[in-house]
This record gives sequence, C-alpha cells and structure tokens, in this order.
Amino acid sequence: MVALAAIGLYLIELLSFLRATRRQSLQERSAQARLDAMGVELAALREQVAGLSADVEAVRRAPQSSGQYREAVEMAERGLDAAAVADNCGISRAEADLIVALYRSRAA
Repeated sequence: MVALAAIGLYLIELLSFLRATRRQSLQERSAQARLDAMGVELAALREQVAGLSADVEAVRRAPQSSGQYREAVEMAERGLDAAAVADNCGISRAEADLIVALYRSRAA
C-alpha cells in the first residue's frame, strides 16, 4: 500500500514536472519570437538612423545660403564694400555687388 502511494505521488510529481517543462518551453518559444521580432525592428530602426544621419550630414554640408545672405545684407547696410562682403560671407563677387547695391540704397 505504501509502495502504491509512493508510486502515485511519483506519477503526480512526474506529470506536474512535464506540465511545467511544457509551459516553460512555450514561454521560451514565445520569448524567442518576441526577440526575433525586436531584432527585425532594430534592423529597420538602424536603417532609418543611417538614412537620417546621411540626411543630417547632407544638410550640414549644404551651403547655408539664408545665413550667408543675411550676414551679407547686414554688412552692406553697415557700409562695407562688395569685396569685403564676398570674402567674409563666402558668396561670389557678383552676388556681393548686387547685395551692396540694393541694400546701400535702402540704408541711405
């Protein structure tokens, strides 16, 4: 009788262990699936960041025309000549001549 009870308890423990193992296996597969999905998402985000980095770099390298011309206008209004405006603002002499001609007449 004691032996049967011990075998019964052993079987109950074995079934419990098998269920727990199955449950853990399902949880591990679910976690792996989520991890795989996160890896795919991370790769997509890295591509986006690389694209954005390239865009930022392109903006940095692009001439900052509005700032250059604004500075050129301020210099022309202060009375600097076209050569000084062109040298200091990084614009062509023809652009500097035009800005000086336009904005000197307005300031006067």
